[in-house]
Formats: sequence, C-alpha cells, structure tokens
Amino acid sequence: MSRFALIGLAVVAGCFYTDVVNQRPSLDIHRRNEGPYFRGDMTKQIELSAVSSDPEGHNVTFHWRAYACTRQNACDRAPYFELSEPFVDIDVPPARFDVADPLLGVLVRLEGKDDFGAVARPVQELWIDVDNFAPQLKLEAYSEFGFVVTAPVEVYLEVSDADDGPEAPQVTWKVYSPSNQPDYDFVDYPAAPGPTGTKAYGKLLTPRGVGKYMVEASATDSIAPLPSVKSVDVTVIDDKPPCLRTLSPLVAIAPAALPITDPTLFQVHVVADDLDPYPAVNDGLRGTTKFTWSLLAPGGSRQVLTGVTGNRVSVNPASYQPGDVLELRVEIADRTNTAITCADASATCSVIADNSCLQRQTWRVEVR
Repeated sequence: MSRFALIGLAVVAGCFYTDVVNQRPSLDIHRRNEGPYFRGDMTKQIELSAVSSDPEGHNVTFHWRAYACTRQNACDRAPYFELSEPFVDIDVPPARFDVADPLLGVLVRLEGKDDFGAVARPVQELWIDVDNFAPQLKLEAYSEFGFVVTAPVEVYLEVSDADDGPEAPQVTWKVYSPSNQPDYDFVDYPAAPGPTGTKAYGKLLTPRGVGKYMVEASATDSIAPLPSVKSVDVTVIDDKPPCLRTLSPLVAIAPAALPITDPTLFQVHVVADDLDPYPAVNDGLRGTTKFTWSLLAPGGSRQVLTGVTGNRVSVNPASYQPGDVLELRVEIADRTNTAITCADASATCSVIADNSCLQRQTWRVEVR
C-alpha cells in the first residue's frame, strides 16, 4: 500500500470536535411615548425600552447612548446620556454641548450582548426630532386717565422662552391707528421687572384722535419659523365733561330755600374728571377744574363773581335784607371748555346725556 493510501485511511478513521456557535441577538427600540418633544422641556422625557431576541434564549444586556444634534450627521462627539437598563427616560437638553447651536434632534443608539459575549449587530439607532418652544407673550394696556384722547396709555409686554431664555427673542412693535389715521406718539417706557423667567418691555402710546387703536408685539427666537404675535386693542374716547360730586351745604330743591343767619361757606369738595379733577393731582399731565361762581340777588340780574376762581365762596347775610332769596350758582369746566347751554332759569345742567353728571348747581338761599 502506498504512503498516500495510509494517510487517507488515517484521516477517515479519526474524530472531529467543534465548538457550538453562539449566535448574535437582535435588538429593536420601542417608543413608550410619542412626541412632540421640546428643547429643554423638563416636563416631558423621551421614554424608550429595549426589545431583544436571542436564538438560544440567552439573557441580553443593553447599553444606551443619546447624542445632542443639530442634524443627523452633526452631533456632539460624546453622548450626554448613557445607561445600561432595559428602560430609559431621556431628558431633552436645550442645546448642543460641543458647539453653541440649538438642539434640533436627539440620536439614540442601543447596543446589546448576550451572557456569552455575542454582540448584536448592527447597533440600533433612532433619530428623534426635537421641536422649538415659541416665545410666549403677555400684552396689556393700562391708562389711569380712562383712555381719553391725548392722555398716555401704558403698554406692557412680558416675554418668556422656555428653551432659549427670555433674553433671546427679538421683539418688534406695530401700531394700527383708527381709519381716520390720527397722529400718535409711541415711545419706550420703563417697565418693572416681570416674573422670574420673563423679560419686560414698556411702551407709551399717546393718541391724538379718538377711535380704536391696535398695538401689536411680535417676538422671534433663533429658530422659530414664525414669530409669536400678540395684540391689544385700545379704544380712545373724547375727554368727557367734569362732574360735580360732593358739595356743601346741602342744596335745597326749589321752591325750598336754605336759611342762613351767619356767614356761610359754599364749596365744591370733589369734581370727577379724567384729566382735570378737583382736588388737583400734580403729575405733570392732569390739570384742575375751572370754577365760575355767579349770584342772582333780589331785583337784579345774575352777576359773575369776579376774582373768585377757587372751589369756595362765602355769603354774608348781613349784606342783604331778611327774607331775601338769593341764587348762588357754581359752574365747572375742564380743558375742553364745553359750553353750558342750558337756560339760565335751570338750576342744574348736564351737557351730556348722563343727568347724574352735572356741570351746574344752584343753591337757593334765604336770608334770616
């Protein structure tokens, strides 16, 4: 037998032993909640769970990594989140860490291996879009003058941005005037600080005509596709006439008369008016009521009391005869000087439809 034949017999008669092949597990990522997810949102996390299948039924361990990205191929080099658990809740940061760019997405990678070291291939990846919080606006208009023409209106804006911070949004303003297009002034005005996490802005609108104005504020952050817009209506009215409110002594209704025996002080204590009240308010804008006093004595005609411009007049009965009936009258006006057109015989007068708002009052006084 040849040497080659012997070798062949030896091979046929021998035994073979091979190791059992440990197959790789397979992985999948299951989303336990759905978006949208927002940059820097501390109230909502990305909730994921790992799903595995191992051919031999071996236990599989997992390792998660999450990367902050601006796009799928532009992510931080190092993950901002790592954990070896089957279930993870991942925060969404407001920005990347390697560069000062806002976050637009999160790339999640899941790795796994079984107890015998077989590593799952490929690594599972999940791209998660991240939305941007739009700026939030709160806009209010306030006037302590009743929104009267030529009187300033304070406009206050509070801006917040949950992911960029209140300083980030760029704010622009617009004013839409009434259809007759009256002039107006619109200037910066100091605003008190708003609540934490907001930035406050102030404007002063001074309308030169009546009608409805609309003030609009808009704010845009670095990546918002559209600005956030808020508006407030300001309805401006004419300056109403002043109204007599508190007088003394009490007014007797004709034909009754107030008897006086001693010098008596007649006075107006309060006049209500948006711009010219009494007592006066010294704020650089408001003025004060104008008073006109007149007296009708027996046998004469009504005479304006010259030199009397204040809110009070004293009547001395010693200047008259007992039994004389006098009519002491006060009339008021503000800066518009609306004419009082009621007949002289009318003891009271209202130049508007509101009869509770009087610009004239007359005392009937009987000397005793």
